[in-house]
Amino acid sequence: MTQKTRRPRLKLNARIVPGPNASHSELESMWRLRLEYLDLRLSEQADWERFCHYCQKDRTVLALFEDEASTLQGYFTFTFEPIDRSGRKALLIHSKYYYVRTAARGHPKITSSAWRLLPGLIRRYGLRRIYLVAFAFPTSFVSLSRTFGGAMTIQDPVTPQWEREALAAFASQQAGTDWDAEAAVIRQQSIPQGEGRPVPDDIRQLQARYEGFNRDWKEGASLPIMMKLDAPTVWSTMKTNVRRLFR
Repeated sequence: MTQKTRRPRLKLNARIVPGPNASHSELESMWRLRLEYLDLRLSEQADWERFCHYCQKDRTVLALFEDEASTLQGYFTFTFEPIDRSGRKALLIHSKYYYVRTAARGHPKITSSAWRLLPGLIRRYGLRRIYLVAFAFPTSFVSLSRTFGGAMTIQDPVTPQWEREALAAFASQQAGTDWDAEAAVIRQQSIPQGEGRPVPDDIRQLQARYEGFNRDWKEGASLPIMMKLDAPTVWSTMKTNVRRLFR
């Protein structure tokens, strides 16, 4: 019986850069990688200005993943938003941008690098509930749902009222005039390339769930989602990371 040969894993170096301190060259490398995976709905200049605005906001960090030649292979951005709503304090971590080249996808360092931020968050914001927020298209919804063991949406009646209201308020604040409160989606968004391609049977149900919440994604509508960072989700992400490490 022939043993399957494991593909050599790409070696990545992870760097955490405060958004306001990011250099022009770092931002441009990130933005150009973004263009490889999007069909823009606005001009490149307008997209560049919006991109820089979000990446350089206060309380924002950039996680950059580079290969041995210092070539950017992927990145994500986190913006930290402390809130106090109805007497409950929480910290929303907004992942606005997340792009990874095919060769680096599933790399365990991408997931593990986020945990490096946790001690600093506790020191700065204290012990409070933590939620990860994203404005998702189908592929990212499926990926995050599998990583965190589920994702909450405004449209889902199972989502607790506090989380639903907090997510809607945050989406409205971030999206401005692009926020559609009635449908609870964000309009006028650039669609990642490859969305809508056939999916394996094991994730078809998750994609169908997404489309039940957001039927207009093909017109550039993204779906606000929220994942609670508690013991079960930490355990789920750790299991995902271990699978990626040994596959």
